[in-house]
Amino acid sequence: MEQLYPGLLQALADNGQHPPFVMFDCSDSRVSEPLIFSSRPGDIFTARNIANQFQEDDITSTSVLGYAVEHLQVKHVIVMGHYGCGGIQAAILPPPSQSSPADEAVQRWIQPIRELYHNSTRQEIVAFRESRSQKLDLHAPAFRALVEENVKSNVLRISASDIIKEHYTSSPEKPVFIHGFVYDIESGKVCDLRVSIGPPGVDVPIVPLPGVEEL
Repeated sequence: MEQLYPGLLQALADNGQHPPFVMFDCSDSRVSEPLIFSSRPGDIFTARNIANQFQEDDITSTSVLGYAVEHLQVKHVIVMGHYGCGGIQAAILPPPSQSSPADEAVQRWIQPIRELYHNSTRQEIVAFRESRSQKLDLHAPAFRALVEENVKSNVLRISASDIIKEHYTSSPEKPVFIHGFVYDIESGKVCDLRVSIGPPGVDVPIVPLPGVEEL
């Protein structure tokens, strides 16, 4: 690290962190922000959980968002899902008939995604739901569609959170923008879903991260 970025670690130790981004992404071991974005220590503040969820009644989600926005003064909040997400797959398939405490914890966590699946009007999801099939692979249209819809749903939840609404009211001179990305674990590409949200009347800038394409 010292050879790549001379003095960076000492500067971070002396001056603290000032990341421009906070990212809500998946705990999946195949998703690595530093590798995906060629980022350095100090660039991205992160919250990782199964299927990149933001829930306002979850203290981890709200504390990360609140600290990032109010104390670190990040400018961009990013929700990043990924194709092939196990949490999304589990939300599509029926829950296990017999479950362990570990299963029950996962099922409680993904319940909002299961509800999204059952209520979605997106064509790919409706077709799969009506087929009653249980065959899902990485390229299944419904699987990929729900990954994208889950990202969009979490972008909306963050934008509607008390933390963001209060920030827009109290600090209009420090706009915060919320974005939705999807990472393709097979190709390594990141796509912007073009669902970005910012303060009313403020143009949303392009996220200054390398390699992000539009879907």
